[in-house]
Amino acid sequence: MENQEEKGLSLIELVNLLLKNWLFIGISTVLIAAVAFIYAFRIATPMYESRSDVIVQVESSNELGFDYTTALRLVPSIAEFMKKDIVLDDVIETLGLDMSTGELRSGLSITSSNTTFFVYVTYQNEDPELSRDVANQVIASARDIAETNTTFSSFKGKISDPTTIAKTGVYASPNKPLFVIIGVLLGGILGVGIVLVKELTNNTYRTKEEIEADFDIQVLGVIPCFEVKEDL
Repeated sequence: MENQEEKGLSLIELVNLLLKNWLFIGISTVLIAAVAFIYAFRIATPMYESRSDVIVQVESSNELGFDYTTALRLVPSIAEFMKKDIVLDDVIETLGLDMSTGELRSGLSITSSNTTFFVYVTYQNEDPELSRDVANQVIASARDIAETNTTFSSFKGKISDPTTIAKTGVYASPNKPLFVIIGVLLGGILGVGIVLVKELTNNTYRTKEEIEADFDIQVLGVIPCFEVKEDL
């Protein structure tokens, strides 16, 4: 037993092992891919996305550098302002939506750039027309509140009319082909993994060469396998 070495698989043995178990690996791949296909095409709710944007405006001045800096500072502030409850509550009330502010915010994405004056409003929903309406209404509500609410008077006149008006939502997710590809890969990996684990945890001796290598002894003979047929 002192001469016993840890058993491993050579490249040729690995290839032969995979070829021997190709049917199991294939079934595993097909099953997982089928589950991914059913989820992507039958279960997952399709989401549609609409996008609109505005530009942050500042009053013209001879001090161009000051205006440029002021505008760049206003851009992220206005983007955050558009996410506030006061704006989203107005969107819900105006459109008559049956959802909470948190639910509306979960599908809303408002982003800005550090190098431009644009603020982008994107909304995802399972209803393509609703995604369009919300994306447009967020800008309309933000402009109205900035003009009428003294708390946000610093934004008055700073939010332009929409530079891009949202259109009926386009398909956004899930990525169906990607789901199927991932399912195929996971199925193949799972099948190969099970085969390897089963092989590496198998401590039985299947050839006399394995016994001779592990125990440094010579095997004089083996018992052959045969079948006994009984006459009825």
